[in-house]
Amino acid sequence: MNAGWPAGDPRDLASAIVHEPRFRGDTAQAAPGPTLLERLFAWIGDRLHDVLRGIDHVLGPANALGGVLAVVLVLAALAGGIVFFVRIARLRGREHLPVVRAATSLETALTSAQLLELARRYARDERWHDAASALVRAALLALDETGRLRFDAARTAGEARLLLGDPSFDAFEREATAALFAAGAATAERIARLRAAYAQTFGVAA
Repeated sequence: MNAGWPAGDPRDLASAIVHEPRFRGDTAQAAPGPTLLERLFAWIGDRLHDVLRGIDHVLGPANALGGVLAVVLVLAALAGGIVFFVRIARLRGREHLPVVRAATSLETALTSAQLLELARRYARDERWHDAASALVRAALLALDETGRLRFDAARTAGEARLLLGDPSFDAFEREATAALFAAGAATAERIARLRAAYAQTFGVAA
């Protein structure tokens, strides 16, 4: 120990300080700070506390009206927070809307002729199952457009066949069921048969 420095040699002390992790800005071992959500809730809590303290100051802590106002404010803040987070969750859900569901919504907004063109495009891309689905949608819309059966997006070709009782639709329905639900994936051959059945049923080239 240096006699002139009770804490020891100042050079040793300076070296120890320099080698301290905090001096070098090393925060790897530091506890993680609060998240943005935690800071938001803390801020809301502080503001509520300020409001309640102001009410107590104006009306007095023993005033019944002050207690009622405090409860109303807390409930309003909670309701607002719930609405806020529900809206965020809904927006996130829309951003991550499944592709299949989005495609189905698009198909229901088209005409039968547009769906036929979509089916041809899917077939060119060898997306056989999508082509079969578009053809079935086109058929259900064509039934509506020709006044034979009102369109229902939730209705299958099999249900339409039962409601129609029309033998001319039976062949198409059998091919549609085979293309969409039979063992094995939809194939080019099944799509060709389904297109032929559509043309025979509706008199329109598919």
